[in-house]
Amino acid sequence: MSERPLVVLHGWNDAGSSFERLVGHLRKRLGAGRIQRIAIGDYLSKDDALRFDDLQAALDRAWTSHGLPREVASVDLVVHSTGGLVIRDWLVRYFAPDAAPVKHLVMLAPANFGSPLAHVGRSMLGRITNGFFSRQAGQAVLETGANILRGLELASPFSWELAMRDRFGQGDSMYGPGRILCSVLCGNTGYGGIRSLANEEGGDGTVRLATANLNCGHMQIAFREEERDAGRVTVPEVVEYQASSGRCAFRIVDGLDHSTIKLDAAESRLSGSQKEALGLIERALTINDDDFDAFCNECEAANRELTRQPGERRGKPGFQNTVVRVRDQFDMPVEDYLIEFYDPNRPDGGGLARTIHESAIRKVHNYQADTSLRSLYIDTTRLCDAVERADTQLGMSITAEPMLDEDEHNARYTPVGFRTLADEDIEDLCLDVDQLRALFQPHRTLLIDICLHRSQADNVFRLKAPQE
Repeated sequence: MSERPLVVLHGWNDAGSSFERLVGHLRKRLGAGRIQRIAIGDYLSKDDALRFDDLQAALDRAWTSHGLPREVASVDLVVHSTGGLVIRDWLVRYFAPDAAPVKHLVMLAPANFGSPLAHVGRSMLGRITNGFFSRQAGQAVLETGANILRGLELASPFSWELAMRDRFGQGDSMYGPGRILCSVLCGNTGYGGIRSLANEEGGDGTVRLATANLNCGHMQIAFREEERDAGRVTVPEVVEYQASSGRCAFRIVDGLDHSTIKLDAAESRLSGSQKEALGLIERALTINDDDFDAFCNECEAANRELTRQPGERRGKPGFQNTVVRVRDQFDMPVEDYLIEFYDPNRPDGGGLARTIHESAIRKVHNYQADTSLRSLYIDTTRLCDAVERADTQLGMSITAEPMLDEDEHNARYTPVGFRTLADEDIEDLCLDVDQLRALFQPHRTLLIDICLHRSQADNVFRLKAPQE
């Protein structure tokens, strides 16, 4: 870092003033010669009419009016929570990957793939304090920033499409050596007191480690219809797996929650974990291109020390945020479906099916405005260990409505729909343990695009010869 301006952005329902202490720590650590000037952003986030479109457009206007440079690698940034989505949206809309004005980007507990709290009701918003939410003393919460919270909801189309643009876009990546050096830091400890209502394993009370990490994956699965001797059958095929482009550093900071990672305390009152976070922020703001890969490797090694490994009991479980989107071949959403995991060698799915659905899959969230999008919160170690103990592959299948029934004399006659109900209608997608460990990784998001073939009975449309 050499005399670049430093810009700081807060998250949802926060204010720039809560970062004054962090700015003071950085001034002391980096010295006057390392920071040219500092700009702390303040933006609205709780007006129900606001959209992320408005925030990125207003950010661009404020950037110009404040006289911040737009030359390549001319500015450094520290963002917290929702600020990560705001800055990513702005960068990908206004700049080519090789023309971004940001050199170092430090994300503190960013909601890159959403928050499990974004869809809770207003009563919850009024009860949980600090971090993501605040208590309105003596008054009801009237406006919550409904559109912003929809974008922050787990499995939102906004976070999906943003990732497709800046993490899986065509051409060169915006992140990595020679481009933006992005470092993500996130705590692994929930809130205390009444705020503990928001806690869940694998999170900091507001975001999940898996949804903070900007390194992610995208997988395409197509269930196609084939003609067999016994009739038509739906057959699955993995079309493509793609890791996100470029590389970002990701580091778990043991012992911090969504609020304490902001380091909003005097230096003498910082905890050991907060001092560790401050040192990591300093390194992330000063690291050069040549040392960045080594820094990423160091972060990954530190994360492994904190995470339960296969066959071990030591460490905390590691979860994957597995986001599934199901559409038919006409690119229309399939909103009513069930994904099943089981032992393909057992007619009832075996004990493996029960273990996975009761223990490995911790939570499922359907995106409220479009249930074709769902987030499955999966304990990756428990999933892989269960398959390995069963000495089998993992079978995966899907059942969807409407279910095709071509028999006009059947009470369930449905001339259009999906061939997924009976075992003879659809084949398994089978994965061995090595494939599972590659696909289901702790502390990250995997986006799975499923294309499900929608069939039509022969009588839906017929052509006849004219009568003589």
